[in-house]
Amino acid sequence: MKEVIIVENLKKSFGENVVHDGITFSVYDGEIFVIMGPSGTGKSVLLKQIAGLMKPDSGKVVVYGMDILNLDEEELVRFRETLTYVFQHGALFDSLPVWHNVAFYLIEKKGIKEKEAREKARYYLSLLGLSGTEDHYPSELSGGMKKRVALARALCMNPKCILFDEPTSGLDPVMTVIFDRLILRLKKEFKKTCIVVTHDVNSAFRIADRIAILWNGKIVQIGTPEEIKHSENPVVKQFINGEPEGPITIAMEQGNG
Repeated sequence: MKEVIIVENLKKSFGENVVHDGITFSVYDGEIFVIMGPSGTGKSVLLKQIAGLMKPDSGKVVVYGMDILNLDEEELVRFRETLTYVFQHGALFDSLPVWHNVAFYLIEKKGIKEKEAREKARYYLSLLGLSGTEDHYPSELSGGMKKRVALARALCMNPKCILFDEPTSGLDPVMTVIFDRLILRLKKEFKKTCIVVTHDVNSAFRIADRIAILWNGKIVQIGTPEEIKHSENPVVKQFINGEPEGPITIAMEQGNG
């Protein structure tokens, strides 16, 4: 399988707080790669470094052959069209109607006329069950609808890879399963590579090709859902099973977790 995202020896600290202490992994073309771990382990910080929204202290991130820490202007444009970040709460523009939120990149960066951009937005909204919402404003939408609008915006940019930060956070169990199916559809129908940060164990097991468990600044295990379910690593076992006793709890009691 082709490696399309390569993270090598990534290190990141905030003052004396070491968040990442030499993280290394690869993501394959067309897979759903899920990053999990206890709260405060820097999952979102890791995702933002892959997206180029935050710089590591040291290490390397290569996205589709581009070393994102050393991009020239032309490569930077190509990078931004290759990979899209879907924020936890959607990050929609409250002052713009839904269709303009979805087509924002096409209008502002690609110079596409509003009529054509609106049609593209309408198409992607319809794919996600949001027909008829084009002229609504984000404040008129539910949390689940906002997340789907954010996903439609990502699809409208036609990236190779989509990064999701806690995509099912705040959703009820039914909407969580629906959103999981949307992510699976991205892989199957649209051939997208997806990296998903989540704390939802059930969701991860439904969608992941592989899961990476992040703990204490390191990736402690990478494996398929079945491999993670049957892991003998004490950190992985405690996290996956939600057990009150174990190394995670000990670290929290000592002020290290």
